[in-house]
Amino acid sequence: MDTETAIQQIANLDLLGPLPQDVRAQVANVFLDVSDLIHFNDGEPLINSGYLAFGTGYVLFEGAAAVERDGQEPIELKAPALLGEMAQFKSADIRSATVRARGSANAAHFYWDDLYQAAEKTLPEAAHLSFRTAVERQTWDRFDYKEIVNLPLFADLSEDLRLKVCLPLPMLSERITLGEVETLFNQASQCKGQGHLLVEGKLKLYRKDGGERHAEAPDIVGIFPNKSETGVEWSATAMANGPAVVLRFSWEQYTAQIVKRLTRDEQKAFVSTLKNNAGKHFWH
Repeated sequence: MDTETAIQQIANLDLLGPLPQDVRAQVANVFLDVSDLIHFNDGEPLINSGYLAFGTGYVLFEGAAAVERDGQEPIELKAPALLGEMAQFKSADIRSATVRARGSANAAHFYWDDLYQAAEKTLPEAAHLSFRTAVERQTWDRFDYKEIVNLPLFADLSEDLRLKVCLPLPMLSERITLGEVETLFNQASQCKGQGHLLVEGKLKLYRKDGGERHAEAPDIVGIFPNKSETGVEWSATAMANGPAVVLRFSWEQYTAQIVKRLTRDEQKAFVSTLKNNAGKHFWH
């Protein structure tokens, strides 16, 4: 495989389009420095649905591939294309689709942590930040629930920072579909440091003492702005008020991503907006 061709193709990734030409070339070299170049024959899988991601991604830089999901028509991708963005947030992520070579194909296989560490070490600060932002925006564009950026919890943050703090949430979450009057959790059951992001429908929240409240998407149910406590009990029962979809996540995993991905000043702004706006959502 020709490394010069790989560099040129990686530099032409759509997500790098807004970056200056010299920065795109620098980023392409970083990709190549941390990657293994792999050849795939026709029909051979780059990614297998149902398998652990192990924090890895691919850049398809020659040829084409098909993205196959159960019950959907395959989607064809042509080089250059970035694959496996979800794994940058959770190394134990289960692949949700199979990506299979169509014809002969070449790809660069890398670990996301290695990529970002190399980018931070070798790229100028402005170029590094531009690269991270470009990857995050492409990843965000593939989400279904973009309305979560309007959560009152994050109201005090800039648009760019709201995107950064929302981006890990769908990645780290388990999708739960609830039917009419199905229960999400019961009063006095263990919280286990969990948060619930309501992305479709409504929930009814009620206490045995008669207190009641309704939540409508987008909303967060179960907020721990300072820490995730595993021994705390829910103070109410949450039940679907009609069909609803909830993304369940761990506050510990989420805050770990916040610490990893945000600057110190951004972290301070994040903590401040939690303190100011947690009361606008149902608390515990």
